Amino acid sequence: MIMTDPEENTVFKPSKLYVGIDGGGTKTDINILDSEGRIVFSESYGPSNLLNGSEFEDTVLTMFRDAFLKLKGLLRVKTVMNINSGFAGTSSDDHEQRFRNVFRKAALGYDISLDSLKIGSDALLALNVYFPDRPGLLLISGTGSICYGKDQEGRLFRTGGFGYLIDDAGSGFWFGKEAVKAALESYYHYDRKTILEDLVKEHFGIERTDDIFNIIYRSDPRSAISSASELVFTAADQGCGIAGDIIKRGSDELINLVRNCSELIGGKAPFVVLHGSVFRQERLVELIKSEIINDLNIYISDKRIALEAANMLLDQNDL
Repeated sequence: MIMTDPEENTVFKPSKLYVGIDGGGTKTDINILDSEGRIVFSESYGPSNLLNGSEFEDTVLTMFRDAFLKLKGLLRVKTVMNINSGFAGTSSDDHEQRFRNVFRKAALGYDISLDSLKIGSDALLALNVYFPDRPGLLLISGTGSICYGKDQEGRLFRTGGFGYLIDDAGSGFWFGKEAVKAALESYYHYDRKTILEDLVKEHFGIERTDDIFNIIYRSDPRSAISSASELVFTAADQGCGIAGDIIKRGSDELINLVRNCSELIGGKAPFVVLHGSVFRQERLVELIKSEIINDLNIYISDKRIALEAANMLLDQNDL
C-alpha cells in the first residue's frame, strides 16, 4: 500500500519491521529489526507456553505493548510487521488466532499492522535456525526436553517433548523434581541421606524439609520445581553420590532421545546441537558427549534464536 503525506504531498511506503520471537517455558525473547537490519527493539520476558492458561496472552501482550511504546517515538509513518515466531505448547490448535488477537489488542491506538506471520513450535524454530537446508538434530533441554530431527528431504521427526506432567526427562523441571524428591527421601528415609536436603531448604528458605509442600502446592509448581534444578549439580560437585546418579539418569534419557531421533532420520544427520539452559551444566554435557561423540559432531547452541529468526525474514525480503 502506498501512502501520501497530506501536508507535503509526499508519497511514501509503509515502514517494514522484521520480528523474531522465541517463546519458551521459562522466558520469551523478542528482536525487532528495521529494513536495514538494525535492531530497534530487543528484550526478554517471562514464559509464554500456550498450554498454561493465560500465560501466553499475558506475556505477549506486555511484550508488544512495550515494543510499540518504544517504536512510537522512532517511527513516524505507518508500520507493518513481519513476524517469525516459535512458542512452547503449539499442540494447541488455535495458537495462530490467539496470537493475532493479542497483537490486535496491543496495537490499538498505533498505526501498526501485521503483514506476515509464521508461528509454530519454539523447538522447530530453533531447528530451522541451525539447519535451514541440511539434515541435523537439535536436542533441547530447558524447562522441558525434546529432540527434533530433519532428514535430507527436509522431513521432520521428533522424540520426547510430551510435557512436564508426562515426560520431559533430563529437563530443568525433571532435575528440579528429582532434587526435591531426594530431599524429601533424605528427610523421611534413614538410608537416603543427601546434602540435597540442606540445599533445598536453603534454596526455598524453609526450616523443615516437609515445609516444601506448602511452597510447591500453593504456587506455580512448574516454576517452583524448575528453580531447584541447579541444586543437583551443586550437590554433585560437592561429592553427593545421589546427585551424581540423578545426573547420570538424566543424561541417559537425553542420549536416548538423540539416538532414537537419529534412527528416525536414517542415521544421516552428522550434527547435533545442544540447546537450552540445562546445557550450561558442563558435567551433563560431558556425559552426553562421552556417549555419542563417536557417532555425531556435537555443538553447544550459541545463536540468539529470536534474532536469527528476524534475520531470516529480512533475508527473504531481500531476495
